[in-house]
This record gives sequence, structure tokens and C-alpha cells, in this order.
Amino acid sequence: MNFQSIMQQAQKMQREMAKKLEEFEAKEFEYDYKNSSVVVKITGKLEIKAITISDVLVDPDDKATLQDMVAEAVSAAIKEVSAAKDEITASAMPKGGMPGLF
Repeated sequence: MNFQSIMQQAQKMQREMAKKLEEFEAKEFEYDYKNSSVVVKITGKLEIKAITISDVLVDPDDKATLQDMVAEAVSAAIKEVSAAKDEITASAMPKGGMPGLF
């Protein structure tokens, strides 16, 4: 395999990876925290689109618990989407590296 074909293969992989990441970042995910107590809608770019809070959680005398649950739900949603993004990235890479390199 010559250098030119290796470079073409690498560029093709790079384009495919960029396309997969672009599609992933445009995708919207929904994370359900503790039986719909808090539902977070988040994009692949980790942008929060919406947070829905169950009426049973809205207690004016216990604002701290609600804030803690929302923070936990958002953190969990970000971890889940970040792990999915890592999977997309890993799946786009060839197994065993590029032929002819290293």
C-alpha cells in the first residue's frame, strides 16, 4: 500500500467520522431520572433543550431537594450522552489501526 492510498483512506475515514459526529451532535436525547421525576432533553452537543419536573417534586418548602435532583438528572444525562458519543467515535476507528501505519 503506497503513501497516497494511505492518505486517501485516512481522509475518507476523517470525513466519515466528521459526518457521524455531526449527525450525533444534531440528535436529541431524553433522559428520564427516577421514574420521570425529572426528564432532561439534551442534544449530542450537550446542550440542555428542556427540563420537565414532576408536580410531586414541587414543594415550596423544600427547594433544595428539587435543585439537587435537577442537578443530578442533568449530570446523569450528560454522562449518558457523552458515553454514547465516545461509542460513536470508537466505532468509526478501524480495528487494529490503519494498514501500513505503525
